[in-house]
Amino acid sequence: MSKKKSLGDVDVAALEGLASSFPATQASPSQDQPAKDKPIKDVTITLRIPPRIAKDLKIKAATADKTQREFILEGLKLMGVDVKDEDIADRRKS
Repeated sequence: MSKKKSLGDVDVAALEGLASSFPATQASPSQDQPAKDKPIKDVTITLRIPPRIAKDLKIKAATADKTQREFILEGLKLMGVDVKDEDIADRRKS
């Protein structure tokens, strides 16, 4: 089994098991290469989480000198979600 970064108290094994039950996804060529004049827009999601988890996320992300978005996307990538490095990059720093 490959060695993965710790996600704190998150039950990674359970999440990996859950993720393996989902069908594999592949982006269509048109999604990978958008038209030159139309950049791909991010989709906004809303997630309700307990305050203690929100606080822990904020602290862990800040300690790692990352945005919460970067921190979450990196966690999703570790769980097998198709997240590219350019998806993770903090767009405010570019």
